[in-house]
Amino acid sequence: MSLTVLADSSTLIGLSKIGQLPLLSGLFKQVTIPSAVYNEVVIKSRPDSKGIKKAEFLKVENVKDEVAVELLLGSFGRGEAEVLTLAREKRADIVLIDEKKARKAARRAGFTVVGILGVLIMAKEKNLIQSVKPFIEELCKQGFRLSKRVIENVLREIGEINIEE
Repeated sequence: MSLTVLADSSTLIGLSKIGQLPLLSGLFKQVTIPSAVYNEVVIKSRPDSKGIKKAEFLKVENVKDEVAVELLLGSFGRGEAEVLTLAREKRADIVLIDEKKARKAARRAGFTVVGILGVLIMAKEKNLIQSVKPFIEELCKQGFRLSKRVIENVLREIGEINIEE
């Protein structure tokens, strides 16, 4: 059974910055992104977008319900608004999104929400990576904002935190 997975830009950019974008293809056969997310990460020529542009497992789709997108623009950026709308249209199984407000909205709408740390945990569980901690450290070095409390909770949950830390 193939899962319908949609992604917002932050997860793609974060994984790309730490050289781990291919984890998504190892976890999911295909990841769909709305055109606004593609424009945000590829067309606006971010330095970390080369891998995203070449990723064959990423599928770009247009949102059909533009009215829903317009309604969401009062609370979200275009990328998040299109992810939430397209997730509803495609009846997504998983939405990859990191922005707090958008995560909350996606959960309220009944979607399973996974952020970049969740992707790393899944990759470890499937033996695609040995450890999550070095990637969290690299994300922080690259300017990806993660609260210390969230990092500690994740590392404790997966058994990668030492008591003295």
